Amino acid sequence: MPDDTVASKFNEKNLEAFLEGLLEELKHPQDAKLLEEVRRAFRKKVPFHLRSYASALMILRAAGIYRSKSPQKVPHEPSRHSQHATDQARAEVKQEPQNKAMVSLFVSMGKRQHLKPMELKKKIAERTGLPQDVLGRVHLLENYSFIEVPVDEAQRIVSAMVGLELNGRALEIKPAKKRSESLSEGL
Repeated sequence: MPDDTVASKFNEKNLEAFLEGLLEELKHPQDAKLLEEVRRAFRKKVPFHLRSYASALMILRAAGIYRSKSPQKVPHEPSRHSQHATDQARAEVKQEPQNKAMVSLFVSMGKRQHLKPMELKKKIAERTGLPQDVLGRVHLLENYSFIEVPVDEAQRIVSAMVGLELNGRALEIKPAKKRSESLSEGL
């Protein structure tokens, strides 16, 4: 939560000028390719419902108003003292599978039914015994959603979720159809 010292440093006119400058720079970016790469990574990593908060936090950090409580998570140039720890962290990352094959599953609830991504992941984990961290992004739409799951676990997840109720409503999870498949069925 922001405290009074943070609030006192916040200047609405400066923020408006900063945002106007950002919008102007977006019209003619210095390095459009780099901007697109960062944008793609941001969209992949930051859930849709948190993007505006992430942007606000980045603005506060850029202004020097707000600092991270866990600086070890912020990438930085390693000092000679932290070089060994950085090398060890890189080695651990390389040991993990880089691109696990994922597939989308259709979920019959969305924002209107007050579906929460973490609640959905928790229910799937409870019913399947899978750890929540193997489950991917939940894309919430108004009346339905999609969740990314490992390809090799998709059928087991679908089977385990049969008959589940969430928030007093029946919840159905099934393989997502590609748009071309659903369009051809309507013909």
